Amino acid sequence: MDKYLIDSHKLLWHLDRVTEWQDKRVIAPVYIEISPVSFCNHKCIFCGIDFARDKGFKLEREALCKRLEEMGKAGVKSVMFAGEGEPLLHKDLPEFIRTASNAGIDVSVTTNGTLGNYDLWKETLPHLTWIRFSVDAGTAGVHARVHNVPETFFERTVESIEQAVKVKKVQGLDVTVGVQFLIIEENLNDIENALSLFSGLGVDYISLKPYSLHPQMIKKKETVYTDEVIRHIDDVVDGYRKNSGLNIIFRKEALKKYMTKIKMFKHCSALPFWGYISSKGDFYTCSVFIGDERFKTGNIHENNIDQIFFGQKRKQSIRYGEDGLVIKEECRLNCRMARINEFLEIIENKPEHANFI
Repeated sequence: MDKYLIDSHKLLWHLDRVTEWQDKRVIAPVYIEISPVSFCNHKCIFCGIDFARDKGFKLEREALCKRLEEMGKAGVKSVMFAGEGEPLLHKDLPEFIRTASNAGIDVSVTTNGTLGNYDLWKETLPHLTWIRFSVDAGTAGVHARVHNVPETFFERTVESIEQAVKVKKVQGLDVTVGVQFLIIEENLNDIENALSLFSGLGVDYISLKPYSLHPQMIKKKETVYTDEVIRHIDDVVDGYRKNSGLNIIFRKEALKKYMTKIKMFKHCSALPFWGYISSKGDFYTCSVFIGDERFKTGNIHENNIDQIFFGQKRKQSIRYGEDGLVIKEECRLNCRMARINEFLEIIENKPEHANFI
């Protein structure tokens, strides 16, 4: 059961912001993704942002903490630490998490988990709404193949997850501990092993999600899904749902939409509702276009949040998303804002006889 609506959207719970957007078009984002570093300790064969990978960039502690405080005052509701590299590689990540939480922002982390341990989770989990471990395997061999790491990394990752679950239980925390499995040809037959493993670890859920080709990827990987693949996953998932208490979220609808190769919206109206801060400190209205000046609206080391959110550059970028961006040719299929764009397109196109509900 997807009680988190991972395969949908939650803008229905922010209708006040939707109304504000309809009136002003430029609003403070509800959600922001933050990339603390540009480097990673894994080299996943499906990495969508390998083009942004670099050995040297990381966010400055003082600047980001200041901007996080400003974000809270501006009305940002949530942030996720993830991005171009592995967020746990930034030594100041615990302080970033605390600062955001103290600013009234819901905080999450997406990590490969290898560097995690009991002490780190004890320090950070009390301030998180959720943490998601990108494992994408159920055995050491498959994990090594798809993450391009030594097989020993798998045991360390599993132990890290176990320690996170332990901290949650010992401290009685509300934090959601989840595992992500991105489905590609190389790990398709490892799904059952993953469900077996994680059903015994005490995680809150495991999400099975489709791959999505990023337009800027260097090592492009074409993954083909078929009805046979869906049936196979369904059979495996149904078996474990009956025999274990593990919450399995098979993102079947997202997978089917990826199979069709059809984008169900003509304009990107989602840019006002979210944003992305790169490891260089650049703020983008969309993470698909890292490095593209059309979507860059400022830098947290040089500009305050008011300048970044409500300056002329963001206004122009938002307008471009609605009127100039060629969705069919430039955008990522099944992008993070796809379901939100479908919802906003309905709102923007009022039907006749609307009062006959």
